[in-house]
Amino acid sequence: MRTRLFLLWLSLTLSVHVAAAAGDAPVPCPDEPAELAPGLIARDIGDGAHVVTHSIPVPCNALLVEMPDGTLVLAGSTWTAGAAQQLLDWARAKWGERPIVAINTGYHVDNLGGNHALRQAGIPIHGSELTARLLAENGDRQRALLLRMLGGEAAPDYALHAANAYDPPTHQFALAEGLTLHFGGEEVRVIFPGHTQAPDKVVVYFPSRRLLFGGCAVVGGPRLGNLAEADLQAWRRAIRRLAELPCDVVVPGHSPRLDAGVLQHTQRLLTDALSVPMPPRE
Repeated sequence: MRTRLFLLWLSLTLSVHVAAAAGDAPVPCPDEPAELAPGLIARDIGDGAHVVTHSIPVPCNALLVEMPDGTLVLAGSTWTAGAAQQLLDWARAKWGERPIVAINTGYHVDNLGGNHALRQAGIPIHGSELTARLLAENGDRQRALLLRMLGGEAAPDYALHAANAYDPPTHQFALAEGLTLHFGGEEVRVIFPGHTQAPDKVVVYFPSRRLLFGGCAVVGGPRLGNLAEADLQAWRRAIRRLAELPCDVVVPGHSPRLDAGVLQHTQRLLTDALSVPMPPRE
């Protein structure tokens, strides 16, 4: 039963895209992953950027980038505050005391589950007004769904996720306007490309590095995942907009792929899904 529930979790509950589709191999990383803690790794992808993957319960990506002025920008999140604290400890050991700025890319727990540790550390967390509102309205329901899909109280990770606080971003911006930040003369753009896997998903773009953190708006695996809040037509338009950004590296929310072709892969999945009649929503 637990196995069936977990597979359902993989395919329906979140945009989990763990494996690359056939013929779409991930771009090799320059270095071997560094294990920060069990279930938490960081991959140095060059140009001062690290993909951080937290795999409890399933792999989800964040991106940590060192800026010219020494600030570390964290796009996305770990699942839990405990893992976020382990990430902060590793960053401090690697770089010393640095200012850190975090960006939430949506209201789902894999986009902001580490916020409590970030707030405790005094780190500013940027997120949209809609993300904060959806979290307030639906956070408890999301937690209940996650705990149920984990398999109940007997599941190894149940207590960890049951106790994890879902804190909102500390600095909110209007979703449609997005956000532009500057660090030592380098620009970081938080972009709302349109309704994708959920209505509030944003991406984080580093123009001078041709680097895009796509989060759950970008799919690296063979399935789109959870479509409960998705707008497929708008999502396809959003990916077209993102494909206009000059990018060499694109980081999806739940896949080891890092090539820019992941945008075209997402577009193909959406086109295929739109060709199949969708059941009416309840």
